Amino acid sequence: MEFSFREILMDGIDDMVFIVKVENQNFRYEFINRSALQNLGINKNVTGLTFSDLFPKDMARFLTKKYQEVVLKGEIITYEDSYEKIENLEEKKHYAQVKLTPIFDESGSCIRIVSVVRDITEEKAALSFVKEMVDKIAESNERYQSLFTHNPDGILTFDKKGFITNGNLVVESIIGFQLMELIGKSFKDLIYGHKTLLKTSIIKTSAGITTSGEYLLKNKDGDILTINLKIVPLILEGEVIGLFGIFKDITEMKKNMEQLEQSEKRFRIIAENAHDLITLVNKKGEITYVSPSYKIILGYDHKEYVGKHFIHNIHPDDSGKVLEIFGKTIQSGEPFKIEFRQKNSKEEILWFESIGKPVFNHKNKFQYLVVLTRDITLRKEYESNLKYFAYHDSLTNLPNRLLFNEKFHIAKEYYLENNDGLAIITLDIDHFKMINDIYGHDIGDMVIKEFGRRIKQSVRDSDTVARLGGDEFIILLPSIQNAENAIRLAEKVKKEMQHPWEINGVVLSVTTSMGVALASISDSFTKSSLMKEADIALYKAKACGRNTFILYDNA
Repeated sequence: MEFSFREILMDGIDDMVFIVKVENQNFRYEFINRSALQNLGINKNVTGLTFSDLFPKDMARFLTKKYQEVVLKGEIITYEDSYEKIENLEEKKHYAQVKLTPIFDESGSCIRIVSVVRDITEEKAALSFVKEMVDKIAESNERYQSLFTHNPDGILTFDKKGFITNGNLVVESIIGFQLMELIGKSFKDLIYGHKTLLKTSIIKTSAGITTSGEYLLKNKDGDILTINLKIVPLILEGEVIGLFGIFKDITEMKKNMEQLEQSEKRFRIIAENAHDLITLVNKKGEITYVSPSYKIILGYDHKEYVGKHFIHNIHPDDSGKVLEIFGKTIQSGEPFKIEFRQKNSKEEILWFESIGKPVFNHKNKFQYLVVLTRDITLRKEYESNLKYFAYHDSLTNLPNRLLFNEKFHIAKEYYLENNDGLAIITLDIDHFKMINDIYGHDIGDMVIKEFGRRIKQSVRDSDTVARLGGDEFIILLPSIQNAENAIRLAEKVKKEMQHPWEINGVVLSVTTSMGVALASISDSFTKSSLMKEADIALYKAKACGRNTFILYDNA
C-alpha cells in the first residue's frame, strides 16, 4: 500500500514538525504534524495562520525573532526551548531542542522554514542524574583520600604482653582518653570484640612479624569506632623489646566507602541499562568508562574504548570541532551539545548527538567529562529527505504543486527578461475513474505512475512535469519559443500514451486529453491565469472526444 509523505510526516514521526512559509516579515503555517498538534494542545486547522494568530504575544514575538534570524543568516539554527504540556490533568514543563532549517528557491531566497522540535526532557533528566552520581562518587573518593593520606595517625607503645606504655597526643583526640588514663592498661580492654584476633596479632608481632587488621574500639564516650591497627615490633640488637601500635580512625572512611559502593552501584545500574551511550572522559581526553550500550549501538565491546582518546573513532571531518568544544567546556564549565559522525563495527558511518557536562570538585578542579550520546542517524535521514519529500509527489516522485509554483516563478522571470516563449500543458487520464472502478485503486496507482513516467520521457530536460493531484498533471515549458514547438511536444506526449499498456498482466488502453496555453509578454499574466487558460483548453479537448489536445485561443 502506498503512503504519502504527508501521512508519514503527520502520523509517523514522534518529533514535532512544522513547515512555515516566509512572507516578507510574516510567517504562516503550511503544515503541522499530529505530534505537534497533540503536544501543544491545538485542536483547529492552523494552515495559513501566523504566529500571532496562534500564540500569545510574547511567544509569537519570540518565534518571529528566531525565524527572522534564520532568514537573515540563511543557515540552520538550533536552540533549546520549553513548553507546558497537560499530563494527567496537570501542566508539566517539557524541554525541547528546536532545529530551524531554511529552504531556498533557485535564486537563493529563503521561502520556507522547516522546524523539527524534539522533546529532550528525559535526556536532560538523565544527564543531570548521571552528573549527580559522578559528583557523589568523586566527592566520596576525595573524602576517602583525605582521611587516608592527610590525617595523622595515633601511635601507642606496648610491652610484649600488650600493655600500654606510652602514646602520642593524637590518641587522645581519637579515643577521648588522656594518655595517663591509658598507661598500664591492656590495649585489649579498649577493643570491642575480636580480642582473640588481637591476642594472636600481639603474639606474632612479639615474634618479629608485623601484623595489621581492622578492629572495633570503644572510646571514652562509649561510641564504637572502626580502626585500622598496624602492630610493628620494636627491635633492639636483634631482640623484640616492645611493640608499636599505629592506628587510625576509619569509621567515617568505612561509611564513605559504603556510600561510594552504593553510588557506584546506582550509577552502573543506570549506565548498564541505558539505551544511550554514557562516557566518562578525563582531562587528557582519555576514556575512563563507557556503558555496555556501546556493544548494542556500535557493535564494539565497551572495554575496547577504555584508555583510548575520545575522538579515536570520530569521522575526520568532525574530530576538529569535537576537540574544540571539549577544550571550551573545560575552560568555561558550561555544558555542550554537538552532532558528529562515527563508525560502527561494520564500518558504517552513523550520526550521533552528544550532550556533555564537566564535573569539578569542591576546589573547582576538573575531574571528569560526562557525555550522554544518542544515535540520531534516522533523524538526520529525515532531515535530509525532508526537503525532497516536501517538493515531490510520493507516488510518482515527480515535482508536486509546491515545486511547480517555484519553477514557474523562475521561468516567468526568465521569460520576461528574454522573451523566448513560455507555455504550460495541463493534462489528465481519459476515463481514469472507470479504470479505478473496474480494476481497483492499486492498478489505478500503477497507471498514474506509468502515466507520469511516459510524460517525463516525452519532454525536454529543461521542462518540468508535476503531479497536481489525482490524475491531474501539468508540464512547464520554459524557452519554448513558439506555439508550434509546444504543439509538437503535446503531439509527442499523445503518441507516447498510444503505445501498449500492460499493468500487472492487465492490458489497458490509456489516452490523455491536454490543454496548451502560451504566455503573452504583452499581457500581465500570472500562474493562475495561465493555468486557467490551459484548463479551458483541456475541457475543450474533452468535449472534442478526448485523446487530443487543444491550444488555448482567446480570440
